[in-house]
Amino acid sequence: MSISVHFPKLSRFDRAAEPARCAVPFPEGRLSPDDPVTISRKGEPMPTQARPTALWPDGSVRWLLVDMLVDLPGNASTDYELIVGSAAPAPEKVARVKDVDGAPRIETGPLMLVLAGEGEGGLLRSISVDGREVVVDGELAGPDLTIDGETLQATVGADGWRVAERGPVRLVLEAEGIHRAADGKEVLDFRARVTAWAGKPWCELHYRVINREAGEELPVEAVTLAVGPDVPSDGVESAITVSNYRSSTETGAGEERLRRVIDAEHLLYTSNEQIPEVNYGTFTGHWRHPDRGGLAATIFQAYQNFPKALSAGADGLGVEIVPPDSEVLTLLRGMAKGHRVLLHAHSGDETQQDLIVRGLQYQMPDRPILPPEVYRAADVLPDLFVDDPVRRVERKLFDLADNRTRAFGMLHWGDAPERGYTDQGRGRGDLVYCNLEYDLPRAALIMFARTGERRMLDYLLVSAEHWMEVDVCHYSEDSLRHEGMVVHSACHATGGITVSHEWVEGILDYYHQTGDEFALQTALGIGGNVVRHLERMMERGVGAFSARETGWAIRSLVALYEETHDEAWLEPAELIVGHFEEWMNEHGAWLAPYTDHTLVRVPFMITVAVNGLMCYYRARPEERVERMVVQAIDDLLEHCMMPDGRFYYKELPSLQRRGAGTQSLQGLAHAYRITGDAKYLRAGIDSFELSLARSAGGWSGGKYVSGDAVINSRGPGPKSFAASLLPIGRFYRCAVEAGLLRDE
Repeated sequence: MSISVHFPKLSRFDRAAEPARCAVPFPEGRLSPDDPVTISRKGEPMPTQARPTALWPDGSVRWLLVDMLVDLPGNASTDYELIVGSAAPAPEKVARVKDVDGAPRIETGPLMLVLAGEGEGGLLRSISVDGREVVVDGELAGPDLTIDGETLQATVGADGWRVAERGPVRLVLEAEGIHRAADGKEVLDFRARVTAWAGKPWCELHYRVINREAGEELPVEAVTLAVGPDVPSDGVESAITVSNYRSSTETGAGEERLRRVIDAEHLLYTSNEQIPEVNYGTFTGHWRHPDRGGLAATIFQAYQNFPKALSAGADGLGVEIVPPDSEVLTLLRGMAKGHRVLLHAHSGDETQQDLIVRGLQYQMPDRPILPPEVYRAADVLPDLFVDDPVRRVERKLFDLADNRTRAFGMLHWGDAPERGYTDQGRGRGDLVYCNLEYDLPRAALIMFARTGERRMLDYLLVSAEHWMEVDVCHYSEDSLRHEGMVVHSACHATGGITVSHEWVEGILDYYHQTGDEFALQTALGIGGNVVRHLERMMERGVGAFSARETGWAIRSLVALYEETHDEAWLEPAELIVGHFEEWMNEHGAWLAPYTDHTLVRVPFMITVAVNGLMCYYRARPEERVERMVVQAIDDLLEHCMMPDGRFYYKELPSLQRRGAGTQSLQGLAHAYRITGDAKYLRAGIDSFELSLARSAGGWSGGKYVSGDAVINSRGPGPKSFAASLLPIGRFYRCAVEAGLLRDE
């Protein structure tokens, strides 16, 4: 068995043994966790390592995370194959870890990196390359945190470092800890990951803080990582590179100290036409000494996550994750935030151009592409693959994905404000951020699988990382808030938590694509929060809340069941199904309380319930689910479909404006799938066509500063894409199948 792996054209330079990775889905029963795989081109196998991140119920591999070292040609695309059943050759120089004096030592061939031991301040002890000490023990400081003028240093916890991915191609070590002051005071947890690659002189430090402090907010005045080799200034060379279309480098020598800051003003007045999730430019600082060699530091997506600063000079490199002269970073209780830095060591012979190219490659790495047929055959995503595409529908799906307002800033990148919620006054004068409602990361992965267009994967990676860090409350003494996903609100984390706004599929997708276990743990925590809320809700009795509440909850519970095969996730889902059945038997429909004297139909909420039930049906194909779905949709057609071919918003004279959104399309598609009756599709065709023609309300006016964010107002917020892709996509596929849609 083999799978085509395509590398689109990217760099103009040849890349020998370039690290790359992709997540490969497999149908149930096709691949055993012990089966070897290798990446090969024209019969030549390349170093490969792979590990499952999800299994099917029979123990076979559902998602396989594959790391590889591949030779890529400059200025051209190339194709490889992933071959199952063939063992991969080991790299000439492997990535491995050894224990040295109670601290791990990472070796890649050229690079030797010693990490701090448990209880030690700082994360890195020393860096050597090609047998030459670039930075020795005691010359690396931080990350250091400044709070209330006091410095606290990141200190590895009692458990030390653990191996999260064990080579030979890619090695990842992970540790947890806290920031400690000289007097023993401890504030702000962190999780650090160090990644190294076989044969490479660079490594990545991923540093993620998690605010579990007791106060409502934690003002962070600075976060810095300092590399200060103790050497004479004679012969020191320094440089800082920024880039947009082309790189611009400022150089210095001797005692001269360089410093560049990326701030809101920089973003406002520097043009950039690139899709920022894919690339904005590089931000690299470089220090070189004739006796030590050199070290370059590149901050990943520094512009998007501003403010950031770099300094370089005789006393080494300074990486300012939160610059001390910038606006204070205010972490609300429960927030997390991660930052990445590439540290590139060399013996002194690397040119400045070589370092810039590697920094750019880090910002926009080669990402392999799998054919859509691989995802479709594996059946790991909703089947929105269309045999006979209709171009006007495909155009709409791309427009939804691409044409969105974006927010830049350390706590905002990956999300954006929503115009409707803001205009309603929910932020009390502040922008209301979407918090990626309706699961934008999942929508992005579906588009990536359907189209093979790389930026869709980058949309997933950026949005999911923001979502699982900033928009989830990672700590609260309130069990109904702890580990829950916060609803759309000002500052992301000021809103409440309800099961109608908690999703996990996109976060699990991020885990499969990256192997970052923080994502898996976050998704499981959200699931636990959902269960705690449901226990309270079910005590209120039949029909005491809207149908969407438990409809969305089923979707998350089933996703966690499919991820873990733990029946504990299906038990509350089964209770919800029983509740829906009792509710329908009592009222004949899922009527929900609105005013004190009314019970009303709300079409979009009812179809959310239908969609949730169909998620359950995927795991437990029961006849009662089919019956309820068809009965609910029949009831909507009888009572909620208006003569102009559209559903109303809610069943009250004061609310019967047209506006059920696109969710109803998904419910109609499910009813068609169960019955085979195209009447459900014909009933929705007007709403479908209108959804293609309609432009979602959004923002306009270009870039502007709002608080600690720069808003690039280019259309609707994230909700439009996240809310519309699945409904339009499901209806679209069924309508093509039924012969109701054809290309122009």
